[in-house]
Amino acid sequence: MNAICRFFRHPWKQYAAAAGVAVAITGLSLLRDGFTLRIHYYNALTMAGAVTLLLGLLLMTAYFGVFDIFGYSFSTVGTKRRYHDLYEYAEAKKEKRRHGNKFFLPWMIVGTAFLLAGLLLRIGL
Repeated sequence: MNAICRFFRHPWKQYAAAAGVAVAITGLSLLRDGFTLRIHYYNALTMAGAVTLLLGLLLMTAYFGVFDIFGYSFSTVGTKRRYHDLYEYAEAKKEKRRHGNKFFLPWMIVGTAFLLAGLLLRIGL
């Protein structure tokens, strides 16, 4: 039960931001295509879900440290170095991430919900 609570319990602002992006993409797509046919709603919902889910996946890759090399390169611009090498920088970031929350999960959950809503609309439910 604790794992499920950690998976879904995040600040409501993160869910609101993800849902706001998805609703904005849905609205823009419907403005472009029109509000008349069901296929337009299917297209808008699946596109918003896919974009939001892909943003969540991009945030997940950043969370797991794929872009740490860029952060390290910008941290060495100043005259005083805080970290001796990239390994030390990556370990410090990993320790900091261990105590933080997984901010990418609301984006992935909202994106999956929009994608499922679009797919359910497509099959006629």
